[in-house]
Amino acid sequence: MSKPNFGGLDWIKFIAAVLVVANHTGPLLTYSGTADFLISNLLTRIAVPVFFMTAGFLFFRKLTDDPRKNRQALRGYMLKTGKLYAIAILLYIPLNIYTGYFSDSFTPYSLFKDIVFDGTFYHLWYLPALLLGLPITVLLYRKLSLKGMLAAAGCLYVAGLLGDSYYGLIQGSNGIVHAYDGMFTVFDFTRNGLFYAPVYLALGALAAKGKPPARTPFANAVLFAGSLGLMFAEGSLLHAAGMPRHDSMYVFALPATYFLFHWAMQWKVRSGKTFREWRVWIYILHPIAIVLVRGAAEATNLEGLFIANSLFHFAAVCLLSVGMAAAAVWLIAISRKFRPARALSSRLS
Repeated sequence: MSKPNFGGLDWIKFIAAVLVVANHTGPLLTYSGTADFLISNLLTRIAVPVFFMTAGFLFFRKLTDDPRKNRQALRGYMLKTGKLYAIAILLYIPLNIYTGYFSDSFTPYSLFKDIVFDGTFYHLWYLPALLLGLPITVLLYRKLSLKGMLAAAGCLYVAGLLGDSYYGLIQGSNGIVHAYDGMFTVFDFTRNGLFYAPVYLALGALAAKGKPPARTPFANAVLFAGSLGLMFAEGSLLHAAGMPRHDSMYVFALPATYFLFHWAMQWKVRSGKTFREWRVWIYILHPIAIVLVRGAAEATNLEGLFIANSLFHFAAVCLLSVGMAAAAVWLIAISRKFRPARALSSRLS
């Protein structure tokens, strides 16, 4: 049996990582506020859902009817992700110090909130969301049918919407607002592992365990484009009405992510392990690249080109992020080569 080709998923995750950079740099802001809003505030909102759905697909496709092996798979995945999160936390301690993270407002409780829900730097929330959302989704998968799992995760997502882009809908209900205000003392946003991640992980589980949809690549592309257009309209209307408390969660992000995923599964492209690992490190390292680009521009008096010009700033951050990611992957590969030698040396000593 031939090994399945998931090159399309690797490419779409790479594109999603670039979209995350766009979300944090505003590439078109210099030229058009409206165009930048559509790119940086709306299009980029399908990036993290793509990460979650592909993570769910790749994890759940490995599950079997053996509960013991499934528990081992979950523990292994959580341990691997937890190690990555710990490394990321340590990497950002210098920037945390620089930005005043450890100020008077820093407490053991605020640290707990950040580690479990919000991330210790603004982009790191994805990793605790995955660490919390995956066990929740696995529990739903064990207890419910595929449709039931998706429905339960969808209910969590609806609750999250009301604390995010649809927050304005509950403004007239003091009881509900107070309930959400109480939740916001535990976490800053509902785009977290409790409300946001499970539905996309469940969509990935459905893709892994359900019957594959019989659609052509063209059909998936058209459905993705239509869903994305509806998400653009949804986001624009919500912002015009002043609804969002935050703007990470949209209803039409669900079908847009779903159809994009299945379209990417049909791409006849190749990738490799190294390229796959680049995507992870682009995501983790790009805020450092933003700081380095700004610092270098100020040191060389090129602020007008690489800071004031948003498109050049975005391009420079992308290039530096890719370079830093490649270096990180290379260093990790080198360290792996020395591990067997160290292990053998310790056994012989």
